[in-house]
Amino acid sequence: MSVVSFPDAGGDHITFLQVDGGLYPNVGGADQANEIRASANAKARPDDIILCNYPKSGCHWMWEVINMIHQGSATTIPDFKENHMIELIPANHMAAIPSPRVLNTHMKFSQLPRDMIEKRCKIVLILRNPKDVAVSFYHHHSGIVAVYKYEGKWENYLSLFNNGKVDFGSFYDYVLDWEQAMQENPNHPIHVVYFEDMKSESVAEVRKLTQFMGVSLSDDLIEAIAEKCHFNNMLKDKMGLEDEKFRKIWRDEKPQTYRKGEVGDWKNWFTVAQNEEFDKIYAERMSNSKLKFRFTL
Repeated sequence: MSVVSFPDAGGDHITFLQVDGGLYPNVGGADQANEIRASANAKARPDDIILCNYPKSGCHWMWEVINMIHQGSATTIPDFKENHMIELIPANHMAAIPSPRVLNTHMKFSQLPRDMIEKRCKIVLILRNPKDVAVSFYHHHSGIVAVYKYEGKWENYLSLFNNGKVDFGSFYDYVLDWEQAMQENPNHPIHVVYFEDMKSESVAEVRKLTQFMGVSLSDDLIEAIAEKCHFNNMLKDKMGLEDEKFRKIWRDEKPQTYRKGEVGDWKNWFTVAQNEEFDKIYAERMSNSKLKFRFTL
């Protein structure tokens, strides 16, 4: 375990915790590395649902949706998904979560606890176009100043993302690992949701989730859950749930867990040159992939 720092294109540094070659947010605490390593041995329950995604792809949103489906009510969950994150919480905390659990992680399929694979826990995988992910990640990194200690500007940040020098590594390594895993494990129950589809067809996507989860809900309740989980509603309903410790890690103590949640916000940030470079990298890395990302609605 060590704390590492990488310079962006302008010389500003960003800081991470490095554990066994992987990069993680350095949230502090003597047991963080041990908890990350211990997560490989996390014990599963057959009715667990594992929510997986690359950071900034809509995990908070989907965690809320799945929990509402489980509880059969379009009622805001008075908790945060970080308290149910496999690699961030101690084993005794995870064991204390009542069933059915909606756990979440930024791990690749190949990194998931073996017990969760062997018990064939249902997995919901969220995918989001990488241009919007990059913009959201920039605001995340520059906003949580106490963790990342990053003061850089957007025009210098993108090289960090393109080179995988961010939490949980390269976007491309992550999504391609999952694509390969789905090809090699066709019988494992994995449901893929695209962020952009949730934005444009939220009711239809919530209905697909209920079917995957084996839960029967009325059309009215499905529509109510989709409406309750719209970005503006979540922003309003979740406000005030943050504790003082969480607020203090953010710049000016103003959390931005829910910033915009839009599709195509990257157009407000990418220069023409950045976009051309990004498209070239994307074409090279995704040349053999069948995953189809939408960069606009």
